[in-house]
Amino acid sequence: MNIDRPNIDRAMVTLFFEIKRNMPFEARDELKISSPVIGTQLISIYQKSNDKPLRRLIEEFMQRAGDTWVSKLSQPRKSKPKQARESIVNLIRLTQRA
Repeated sequence: MNIDRPNIDRAMVTLFFEIKRNMPFEARDELKISSPVIGTQLISIYQKSNDKPLRRLIEEFMQRAGDTWVSKLSQPRKSKPKQARESIVNLIRLTQRA
C-alpha cells in the first residue's frame, strides 16, 4: 500500500475524469486513476500549468483528499514559465516511471 496516494472516493473519481478531459489530448492516456503516484502527478501538473479551469479541478480533487494534499499544492512553484502541451505529457511520463 502506497501511503503517498490519496484515498479516492466516488466524487473524486468524477473529478479525476473531468481533470483528464481538460488535459491535453496527448497526456490523457498516460494519466491513470489507479496509478500509485496519481497524487504526485496531479500536484506536478497543477504547479506547472497555467490553465485556470484545470488548476481549479485539481484543487477541488485535493481538497477532498485532505489537508495534507492541499498543502502540497501551495508549495511554491519552482518556475512560472508558460508550459507547452508537450511539457505536461513528458511530466506525466516521468512521474509514472518514478
